[in-house]
Amino acid sequence: MKNARPIFMLAIILFSVLGILTFANATYVSLIDLNDTTIEDVEIGNSGTNAENLEYWFSQNGITNPDGSAINPNDDQLQDELFYTSDGGDLDVEFLGIGSAGYKSPFGVFTYSGNPREDYDDSLMTYFDPLFVQNVNSPNTSYSFSVDAGTYFGFYLNSNNSGTKLSTYNASNSDGVDHALIFKSNQGYTVAFEDIVGGGDRDYEDLVVNLKGGGSAAVPEPATIFLLGSGLLGFFGYRKKFKKTDN
Repeated sequence: MKNARPIFMLAIILFSVLGILTFANATYVSLIDLNDTTIEDVEIGNSGTNAENLEYWFSQNGITNPDGSAINPNDDQLQDELFYTSDGGDLDVEFLGIGSAGYKSPFGVFTYSGNPREDYDDSLMTYFDPLFVQNVNSPNTSYSFSVDAGTYFGFYLNSNNSGTKLSTYNASNSDGVDHALIFKSNQGYTVAFEDIVGGGDRDYEDLVVNLKGGGSAAVPEPATIFLLGSGLLGFFGYRKKFKKTDN
């Protein structure tokens, strides 16, 4: 069986390299907290019905806290406004749907090339072409986009295609309103928008998206990590065994 040993070792090495490459291709994302301590009071929209109730919308669409408990839009909202990636790469955002909204607002990605902890500079904002349009494109559809290493980024709405952009980055909103709430959910980072300039009815169910991956987008699956670890352990273990036998 001596001839089988090199083949077996080669297989282990190939599986290990596969795991390393998958691990290396992950695009890691973190949230940026800009010390916004204001808790937005999420309202039930003007109709007073469940169609404009964000908490109800979450429950009907399977969006929960990571532990499976129901999301409370007031208690569970994060205070972060931007995302950041140190390594860059491809990401996916899923259009989950809307509650009750009549606008047709283009939705897209923006980047900010300045230091968000310093005074805001509008000239450093770059709004990329929309990925989809509210009330035009079908929900439960994913869209891919790329970000460069060392990038601050977020999401925006062009409110009813009026030219006024409302984003996750509060300083960029000309009306001074927080138009997007971010939640850590069982789906990743879930972002819920209020689409009316000035704040409207502040129900935040006008458009809901999800940045896939949660704490770090495209995190290697446990199976990949197991493959990498077991392959390397197997390789070194087998090598040790060969050394013993040869002695």
